[in-house]
Amino acid sequence: MATVVVTGATGAIGSATAAALTERRAQVIPLSRPSFDLSSLASVRATARELNRGGGHIDVLLNIAAVYWPRFQKSADGLELMFTVNHLAPFLLTNLLRDRLVGGGRVITVTAPSTTRVDVDRLLDRDHFHAFHSFGATKAANLMFTFELARRAKRWDVRANAFHPGIVRSDLMGESPAPLRFATRFFARDPERAGQDLAELALSPAHAGTTGWFFKGTRRIDPPKSTLDTAHQAALWKRSAELVELEGGF
Repeated sequence: MATVVVTGATGAIGSATAAALTERRAQVIPLSRPSFDLSSLASVRATARELNRGGGHIDVLLNIAAVYWPRFQKSADGLELMFTVNHLAPFLLTNLLRDRLVGGGRVITVTAPSTTRVDVDRLLDRDHFHAFHSFGATKAANLMFTFELARRAKRWDVRANAFHPGIVRSDLMGESPAPLRFATRFFARDPERAGQDLAELALSPAHAGTTGWFFKGTRRIDPPKSTLDTAHQAALWKRSAELVELEGGF
């Protein structure tokens, strides 16, 4: 039985994915508020300690949770909230669970094909905050993290891929302007399809050796060229590790 850790397990995509995984007889470890808070790096560390204490192999880590917030808001650690929840927290959690993923583990991060430039200094600066820019930058950061992780994790026999669910009916953009909320409701599809696709990528033997790919559904797509610069990927990794005070990791 595969063991799968799911962040954002009570959200639209997360709950649909957990249900799809359970149908396939996977052991699902759901992570969601209030016991797991991605806006607090201390909470991420505490959860990782608890998971590591349990021992045993984690076959898949699904980084699904994300937020959109229209105003600049600081996390519990004094860092911009969206950047923390959408990028820094999954970056930290993934690294802290390294030893339990070693030997065939898969890391799949839900994101989007964002072309927004990732400038960490701007993301942390209240005076330069723009909600759509910050959200787009975190999605681009997810891709850059995935590709850098795929390279680093080869020595540990861990795979890393990114997944774009398309426009899904959820509460994620509930704080966005009314026209966007209306358009999202009109074009969005039910989250069950995304859940089934994620379960397939997580558990199918066909994807056991796949790493460094970007998927829409179960089909490989090309990521934005702006996310493919390896020097920028490495620089983002280094800055992220400094911000979360990571020691060790991949």
